[in-house]
Amino acid sequence: MYFGERSEEETSYSGLPGTLAVLAATVGLVFWCRADAFHEYWQQTRHQDSGLGALNAQSWWASGAKLSHTLEGMLTVPAEWQSETRDRMITAVNVLMLGKDEALAGEKSQPEPVAMATAAQLKLHSDAIHAPKSARSSKVAASGEAAKKLSAPEVIAASGVASTPATETSASQPAVTESNEVRHFVKLGSDGRLVLNENDRVLLVGDSMMQGVAPHLAKALQKAHVKAIDASKQSTGLTYPTYFDWPEKIRELIPKEKISVLVVMMGANDTWDMVLAGKYERFGSERWRSIYAQRVASILQFAHSQHVRVIWLGAPNMGKEKVNNGVRLLNQLYASAMTDGISRFVSTREALSDNADVYQRYITKEDGTSVVVRSEDGIHFTRDGHKILTQLVLKQLVLPTPQPQS
Repeated sequence: MYFGERSEEETSYSGLPGTLAVLAATVGLVFWCRADAFHEYWQQTRHQDSGLGALNAQSWWASGAKLSHTLEGMLTVPAEWQSETRDRMITAVNVLMLGKDEALAGEKSQPEPVAMATAAQLKLHSDAIHAPKSARSSKVAASGEAAKKLSAPEVIAASGVASTPATETSASQPAVTESNEVRHFVKLGSDGRLVLNENDRVLLVGDSMMQGVAPHLAKALQKAHVKAIDASKQSTGLTYPTYFDWPEKIRELIPKEKISVLVVMMGANDTWDMVLAGKYERFGSERWRSIYAQRVASILQFAHSQHVRVIWLGAPNMGKEKVNNGVRLLNQLYASAMTDGISRFVSTREALSDNADVYQRYITKEDGTSVVVRSEDGIHFTRDGHKILTQLVLKQLVLPTPQPQS
């Protein structure tokens, strides 16, 4: 009997069933551990039940997600411990080298309070509101002076959303953080724009609409030596916090990154029913509006508690009728939350259409030529659209003038 070596082809085929079995077992294990994430992602992107809802209610199946979260927690704790240990070691070395009083002096120092602007100063920049293209040419000369007479909420009303008079709140008092750092609101210029300096940081959050705008805006801010942190994430919003929780993420990033201004743009993924306690709440119902408004308010309230001003960009007209009807409601909820004079709602419909109430893929420039501002999906923007929205945000700001290099 011949016991010679098997050919390479025979060896490869004999191991194939085992390899496929291991691969299938691995995929099954991963799916068991992360089925909850798959279910949430399916709801967020497909806006319907994935079919795993009933299965996730079974304790034996849900134990996979619990195991996954436990492992994540075990991996997070050492990282936090290492960071805390590193900080303590640095402090100890500084004490040994410089002495306790001098080493800790920097941690105890606090900047002098900065005077806050009054409610009368809370006005949007005159270029923030764009008239429809058909009337834009005849109103350009007069728009500057007229808009300067409007307070921030009045400008909101001019863009088609009702509002109430603005007043400064008790949040104008400086806040003291856990690191004993005194934080203040960014000052406002005489025209209502936010006056930034090179120490300010801008946080950009939102869905894929913001993902397109953020790089252009971050680049413009970087040229003025203002740091921008882009945290935008596609397929996110406020309707499905189990998939991605923006209020929680913002509560994490604002103190961590020492943010001065928060810029928000979302809504394209929010015109759908909510899932509440395993049941769907119809979009636009009274309960739906109440819960969504609470989530918007939670972002504003935390930002204000940290003395961070918010610029909330409204969703533009959409090429899909259902989404377009939905974002009109969302814009009303956004604008209704911006009534304290600290933060502001900025409509984008006028800037991206010749007619503020109509979706247009092309708009007419001042010279009479047309430019494509929206992508074929009817939701996102072209490069020109990104630039227009970037300029809309920049018109809310007074950027520092970079000092010449010596």
